[in-house]
Amino acid sequence: MTIEDELRELMIKKSGSVNKFSQECGLSQSTIFTIFKRGVKNSNINSIIAICKLLDISADALADGKIVPIHSMTDQEQLRADLLTKQNYAKLLGYYEALLQSQKDEELK
Repeated sequence: MTIEDELRELMIKKSGSVNKFSQECGLSQSTIFTIFKRGVKNSNINSIIAICKLLDISADALADGKIVPIHSMTDQEQLRADLLTKQNYAKLLGYYEALLQSQKDEELK
């Protein structure tokens, strides 16, 4: 599978079709199909940057023939954020359940 094939799959995964992706990206469908045909390395850098930005992948890595996601957080930071979200959810759920019980208690009085 070529890098262009991988790119096409990512576009379809993200937007449902290459045509819809091109609209979201602000590039013509013709431009994207030209990239598939000529290759990433022979394409306009501004088009490649627009595609990478929307797919959240590294343009530098793409130029080297690799698809590398850009992560704003390290894996450890992401795990910590997920854990805090779950803890906050559990805490809120506890408050909600306590509120419901309080309302039931008031109704019984």
